[in-house]
Amino acid sequence: MNLKRITIIPFIHGKLTRDGKMSEPDIYWIVEKWLERHPEIKKRTQDIRVTPGRMTLPHGGKTDLICGTIIVGEDIEGYDPTEDLDLYEYFLSDDQGDLEPSQNS
Repeated sequence: MNLKRITIIPFIHGKLTRDGKMSEPDIYWIVEKWLERHPEIKKRTQDIRVTPGRMTLPHGGKTDLICGTIIVGEDIEGYDPTEDLDLYEYFLSDDQGDLEPSQNS
């Protein structure tokens, strides 16, 4: 059975710092802080899915590409990920276009 999912953390990825090092997002810290803001969801942490992938940045460096989704429920219906943009804005992928996960996966 495919349960409907919504995005809680859109695609984020590592960024190249000024000193040439790769700064990768700490998805577990982001999810932890997200749950602190949404305590009504803490009882449903098993419904959160972090989907990892890899991508190549324009300069040729490899990085993680990560997003977070949760099974839809009354407690999260109508949620807009931009409400928590400050948690992951630095790592936000420039192109969110066709990368959104299937809402039914």
